[in-house]
Amino acid sequence: MNDWSDYEDTEINHESFVFYESFYQSMESLNFEEIATFLGAICRYALYEETSDLSPNIEGMFRLVKPQLDANLRKRRNGKLGGRPRINKSEVLSSIT
Repeated sequence: MNDWSDYEDTEINHESFVFYESFYQSMESLNFEEIATFLGAICRYALYEETSDLSPNIEGMFRLVKPQLDANLRKRRNGKLGGRPRINKSEVLSSIT
């Protein structure tokens, strides 16, 4: 059994991620063992940004999911920057008139 406490001390731990319906639909043709491997690969990458060796079948599916996971990680990082600076309404109004 996995000892998940090993991951608690790692630097990267996002605690959550978005799991899309398309990820679920892509697993419909897999057997139970392949589903477990695929889900594990998605979770390890989305939560800890870790990759592992996968069978060619699962690796191909993961490559289709990875760009979406990467986009979500970028959004998370960019969101921590605080977004666009606030606009001073009085300066905007004075520049218009």
